[in-house]
Amino acid sequence: MQRPLSWAKHAVFSALFLAAACGQPAQKGAGAPEVVAAETETQASDPAKSFMPSILAMLDQEMAAVVRDKKVASLSYVLIKDGQRVASGFHGTRTLDGADAVDDRTIYRIYSMTKPVTAVGLLMLYEEGKFELDDPISEFLPEMSKLVVFDGQSAGAVRTRPANRVPTIRELLLHTAGFGYGDGRQDYVSQQFLARQIDNAASSDDLVKKVAGIPLKYQPGEAWSYSIASDLQGAIIERITGQSLDQYLQERIFAPLGMADTGFTVDEADSSRLAVLTGWTPEAGMQLVPGPIQTLGASDVPRYSGGHGLVSTIADYERFAAMLLNGGTLGEVSLLKPETVSMMVTNGLTFVDPATGLPLHRPGRGVGFGFGVGVIDDTIASGLGAPEGSFYWDGAAGTWFWVDPRHDLIFIGMLQNMSSSPITMRRSAMQRVYHALITDYFPTSK
Repeated sequence: MQRPLSWAKHAVFSALFLAAACGQPAQKGAGAPEVVAAETETQASDPAKSFMPSILAMLDQEMAAVVRDKKVASLSYVLIKDGQRVASGFHGTRTLDGADAVDDRTIYRIYSMTKPVTAVGLLMLYEEGKFELDDPISEFLPEMSKLVVFDGQSAGAVRTRPANRVPTIRELLLHTAGFGYGDGRQDYVSQQFLARQIDNAASSDDLVKKVAGIPLKYQPGEAWSYSIASDLQGAIIERITGQSLDQYLQERIFAPLGMADTGFTVDEADSSRLAVLTGWTPEAGMQLVPGPIQTLGASDVPRYSGGHGLVSTIADYERFAAMLLNGGTLGEVSLLKPETVSMMVTNGLTFVDPATGLPLHRPGRGVGFGFGVGVIDDTIASGLGAPEGSFYWDGAAGTWFWVDPRHDLIFIGMLQNMSSSPITMRRSAMQRVYHALITDYFPTSK
């Protein structure tokens, strides 16, 4: 029988968590007793006993507050440990009139949580020998064979220089290929994505052609920059397989994993489960976002975006996340080898500032990037509380997930807000979960 943690030991864990959340290492006070880490991870036959209930109650209150405060119509979340749901919350309703309560089969637009799915799809082809990771992308996207790099502006004229080489598929997966993105950043390259309406491309071929005409932000392999790379991964999948990205993902990932409600469009029969998309600002409050984004019927989706096009449910994405946690396998279904998943969820960024020796070009402090996912590689610097090796990503409308292999833990959250005032709950959710978790993980400052 495992010995229960004493109050004193849990207090030590809480202090360490608070140090991590504040981005500072825990300090020993004068006369403080020396702390020795537990020999093994504390386990319980009931995974729920691995958490402090009062702190999970605070988590639930914080998640419910954004609905109560009328910032979003709904927020749903689940916390899974050791394969069991230990906490969940389904707050609010699918529509603004308060008629339909949300549950784990409510359909949400997951936007950039599409990126890990596309990466898995491409890595499946890698395992089949369709390409090597260091192959140039021009083998499948010949339009990309003569890229140029932005080199500044003067007197209204744009300067460019030839790319040193063609980006590789590995760089495409890592988002180090040098491409820009139409995500609102104000640099010249990002603004060109908006000016040329890249997101409205009629097909993947049209998108590839348009992107090839925009300069890179950086030379390939010289920096990390969140980009259109996942859409280009989807285009490569289509060209290798001869299938649409929708068909390929349905046949190779969604159907095998039992993700019945995940896809790029919503059938009329399922439209009654699609959550409303709203936008909140302090000035205007919560408003319905107009347009076909509310229905996502087949005629509303001109192309299948590997970077941000999917809808899914809590129940479906839980199965996808569990497959990654299990090293590429869910039950009897195996999509990837464990070593491929390990490569996907390992930080691949090695950029260092020569003046300071500190990491450069990353999604955030203490966070690197793998293939389509952010990777925690410094718990204290990240301020998130999650152990090193945890991986995550978010969606533009406020959805989020993370996987913590050390603690056999998955968290998935869904809300729908698309506005100039983002509502992002992952950071507070992570901090609450790791404050609640009884663990022998001791983060150290690097």
